[in-house]
Amino acid sequence: MDPLGALAARPLTLGAALAAGRVAGVDAGLRATGGSSPWTAAGAPAAVAAGGVVLVVAATPLRAPFGSGALWCVAGACAASGVLSALATAGSNPFVRDDWAGIAAGVLLLGVAPYRSAREILAAGGAVAVVLAVVVLVEAPGFVTPVPTASYVVVALTPLLALTAASATFSNVLVGHVEGWVSRATGFRRASTDDLRVTLARSVQQDRVTVLNREVVPFFARLVESGRIGEGDADEARRVADSLRASLVADADATWLARRLAAPGRRVPTEVVDPDRLADRLGPEHRTALWALFAAVDDVEVVDARSLRVELEAEEARVDIAIELAVESSAAAAQRSLAPCLTVLRLVSGDLRVDRKPSHLTLRFSYDQH
Repeated sequence: MDPLGALAARPLTLGAALAAGRVAGVDAGLRATGGSSPWTAAGAPAAVAAGGVVLVVAATPLRAPFGSGALWCVAGACAASGVLSALATAGSNPFVRDDWAGIAAGVLLLGVAPYRSAREILAAGGAVAVVLAVVVLVEAPGFVTPVPTASYVVVALTPLLALTAASATFSNVLVGHVEGWVSRATGFRRASTDDLRVTLARSVQQDRVTVLNREVVPFFARLVESGRIGEGDADEARRVADSLRASLVADADATWLARRLAAPGRRVPTEVVDPDRLADRLGPEHRTALWALFAAVDDVEVVDARSLRVELEAEEARVDIAIELAVESSAAAAQRSLAPCLTVLRLVSGDLRVDRKPSHLTLRFSYDQH
């Protein structure tokens, strides 16, 4: 929902994965001497590490969006670590407070907060809690503290449930802020529609005046100055009329994409290949993502681009877009610099593909025709 916010939260993801791995590794190491199975003792922290790897890899900007499958893989790894930890200490675990699986699982689920909804996080945390509760019930006869069995379950699950609730709350607040921002932005956009129409009308009028000043006015000024019409004036008038007509037709046939990329002041030479005017069928989310990308390409502090080529081609009910970017430095460096824009583009398209050559970066994606 907020790709740039999720990108900014990546340090939280890395920190959660590292913290969970540290909890699992240290606690499992401290209890290794009392373990009855070295393989399960090593497998428990390994499962947490696997969950951390899934979390970090799935949250990589160029792999966005973070799918529900990745969330359940993390939850599965957490549940597996709890089971393996219990097997590793079977018969030698007198205190439930020493069990670390709930803490490690909660920390990993905390790292999912920027990417999935509160409902999904609560569901995943609840599933892990059920598994750990069953494990505690099985271990309960071996605990030495004389308290009701339910107390063991509460002690074991409190860290997991608390961290899961914190993760879900963070996600819910984030979604609320983003929805509020979208609502306000929509209101501002509607309020400025009339002003935008006036601005566009003035821009079109100015373009017409420019064409007249360049082609028509000099011709009539020469006729007035000479005071007569010569033999070549008819041919000249025909040429001016053809030029004026061609200019007006070209302007009328130009898509919003061609107009924007041909705007004065742009630094990077750009070619747009769109004979079927497919760019006009782009939805607002695709237009915004593309314009953010082109603005970044035109910023010399972001990427040292030499040229830009955009080609749109219809393929049944979808439109394929290929964006070819030539750069002065390496394509890998350009891809890193454009990572935020590529993340947004991947989220709105769902099928972004990035091809790299030494000095060329090619982006390909498609969208449904509206």
